[in-house]
Amino acid sequence: MAVKNFVEEGLKAGEVIVLVGFDVRGAFDAAWWPNILKSLQDCKCPRNLYYLTKSYLRQRTAILSTNSIRMERDTSRGCPQGSCCSPGLWNIQYNSLLNLEFAKQTKAIAFADDLILMTRGKTVVEAENSTNTELSKIAA
Repeated sequence: MAVKNFVEEGLKAGEVIVLVGFDVRGAFDAAWWPNILKSLQDCKCPRNLYYLTKSYLRQRTAILSTNSIRMERDTSRGCPQGSCCSPGLWNIQYNSLLNLEFAKQTKAIAFADDLILMTRGKTVVEAENSTNTELSKIAA
């Protein structure tokens, strides 16, 4: 609904709308634990929950077993598969992106590991320039 409303407002005002979609490949596997912990600190997470999460992420291993092979590796990233914590850990990390200061003609919408960046402008050139400025914030 947020995307629909943003587009409708722009069309009513006669503006050009640019939509850029992102899909984070392997998002849950790539969630970087130091970033999750920093994000928890930045949002002033209670210390007991911070330390519980830190302990949960410490000394984890990934195991691959087949009929004849068993491989075990230490891991320092990713949201544990099947864990009820995984979506929350991903959201904590992704939240820093959604908290970026975007211009008033720009809106970012996220769902799971997908992101849509929407920008409006009076002309194609203005919308394109604004979009590029906002994309540089994400790339930083």
